[in-house]
Amino acid sequence: MRRSLGRYEFTRELGRGGMGVVWAARDRELGGREVALKLLAAGGRGSGPSTLERRFLREARLTARLSHPGIPVVYDHGSHDGELYLVMELVPGRALDAVLKEEGALAVERAAGIAESVAGVLAHAHGQGVVHRDLKPSNLMVTPAGGIKVLDFGVAAALDPRPGETRFTASNATPGTVVYMAPEQAVGKTVPASDLYSLGCVLYELLAGDPPFTDGSVFMLYHQHANEPVPSLSARRSGIPAGLRALVSGLLEKKPENRPDSAAEVHALLAAWAPPPATAKEFAHPRLAEIAALRRSGRPAPARQAYQELLDAPGLGRADFLAARVGAGLCAADLGRTREAFGELKSVLAEQRSLLGPADAAVLDTRHEIAVLLVRMGERPAAAELLRRLAGDEDAVLAADDPRRGRSGVLLKRLDRMA
Repeated sequence: MRRSLGRYEFTRELGRGGMGVVWAARDRELGGREVALKLLAAGGRGSGPSTLERRFLREARLTARLSHPGIPVVYDHGSHDGELYLVMELVPGRALDAVLKEEGALAVERAAGIAESVAGVLAHAHGQGVVHRDLKPSNLMVTPAGGIKVLDFGVAAALDPRPGETRFTASNATPGTVVYMAPEQAVGKTVPASDLYSLGCVLYELLAGDPPFTDGSVFMLYHQHANEPVPSLSARRSGIPAGLRALVSGLLEKKPENRPDSAAEVHALLAAWAPPPATAKEFAHPRLAEIAALRRSGRPAPARQAYQELLDAPGLGRADFLAARVGAGLCAADLGRTREAFGELKSVLAEQRSLLGPADAAVLDTRHEIAVLLVRMGERPAAAELLRRLAGDEDAVLAADDPRRGRSGVLLKRLDRMA
């Protein structure tokens, strides 16, 4: 077993495929941060770049320009001692094919939720001119929090190539996996709707337990996708809502123009059967509570530094990013920079309301902290007005046993006594 590549120290092999081998590694220059490092498979090299090398470098450029919570972050790529490498976020969890093997067909709500997440990733990628071209359960990672990451844009094609990017397909190969491949992709034509067909195959499998076509012969699979009717979902499983069955059928239309217009449309349609969005509290980064406790213990300076490190780390969810900004602002207030903290919290509040909705508990928390800062700045009338509105909102939103319920009313009474 090899040990390292430059600054990256290998810890274990994660998998092998046509593009090479993937290792879990530690980045020695960034405090031992764990990463996934993909190495180009050896062999087939001449005086110029090989087919595989060009595809590998294109993967690095394409994936690096995609920025979405459902796509692993690209940290680094390049060449070291003649070996090409790509360094990405190490995604914990289980591949969806392993989940299906262990659990079989999934509950309708869970299947729709997974497909909804994937459609959201595709909408972003297609908006950047990138199709995945190899969407399948083994390229979908279910994280410990229940989220979905879409892996391996390694055979993605640039619909609108940018400087330094070219369309590229090996003359003797059709990128993709035949069990999930759209008919037009099998004959060398790939469009965004090709990913929607693959998503339809995946969703069909999530609901039925098997993909629509499973013949062992590659030629027969090509033929079935292009010519044979999709086996009825109702025949394979009862209880699937008619609207969801119709959506799967639409995704699996033979002609791209007969499928839904976009991944964004599919994402919106799937919301009818997917579980409601989880709250920010359910998906909170584990370090948020730890750093908040550090601040409350009377150590705002190291807490502020810890919040900044969290904000600088890639892959932080949007709600957690905003929560970390609030925490950093409160540290500034504890350090005597009250007006700076007030400006930061006001800025975050607008974004939290947009992302989470006005009734989210995190939004109520930020509003309460803003009121406290107004009191500290001596602006008691403004604080009292905010607290009166907030007290009613807290009573309407927070559970009866929530310790935060009534806090704004208590602070308002104290202001009244001070007056």
